[in-house]
Amino acid sequence: MRAAKLLLLGLSITLASVPAAVVAGSDARAGPRADARLSLETAKIHGKISVAGSRQRAKPLAVFKNRSFCGATVRNETLLIGLEGGLQNAVIAFRPLGRKFSTQSNRLTLDNKHCAFSPHVQVATVGSELLLKNSDPILHTVHARLGKETLFNVGLPKWRQVTKRLDRPGVIRIDCDVLHTWMSAAIVVTDTPFFAISDDSGNFVIDRLAVGPYEMEIWHERLGTLRRRILIDNTNTVVDIVYSSENSR
Repeated sequence: MRAAKLLLLGLSITLASVPAAVVAGSDARAGPRADARLSLETAKIHGKISVAGSRQRAKPLAVFKNRSFCGATVRNETLLIGLEGGLQNAVIAFRPLGRKFSTQSNRLTLDNKHCAFSPHVQVATVGSELLLKNSDPILHTVHARLGKETLFNVGLPKWRQVTKRLDRPGVIRIDCDVLHTWMSAAIVVTDTPFFAISDDSGNFVIDRLAVGPYEMEIWHERLGTLRRRILIDNTNTVVDIVYSSENSR
């Protein structure tokens, strides 16, 4: 097994397969030869996203309102790192280069559970529907922004449910505007069907990618975004990404 290591934006990336996946810059192998095989082979991508070096557990978030129900603190989900360095809630996506592809919209739910948005991070394709609900007996709001633009700001008493359509790609940041300043969530809306979210050990799997060139994108709300062109030329490819300890401070 061969492996190629890269260092970019404070991240160490290891790509390995049998034979190895090719990191594509101006490499001619990312052209017609790869495209000719798109309908013949599909690939499975798996790997781990982790943080190197010393790490500190994220401190709980202080609660300033409705403490009789919420408690004095809630869990901080903005930087979840396991005992072996695995990074949870990182989104990894592969966008095919130089050829057409289609996506299928899906349906997501964003709930309010014990004074926190649940789930904290989600990923959806453009055109997906988002169901907003509130399982708490107190009022919440869902204020969704794309950059500085407000997409919607919905008040949610316990009895109310609202559906919103996610029509544009990008990272939607979500807050609660009724002085629940500790509450946050994110939804990555993407135009590719090839994506995953790392689990509590930092692991991910993406199936059924056509062999060929891709732009790989890794996003984490605290550690930033990485984009890199790679050529997937084998049906079983390992992609390991390691954020340096400096990124996690």
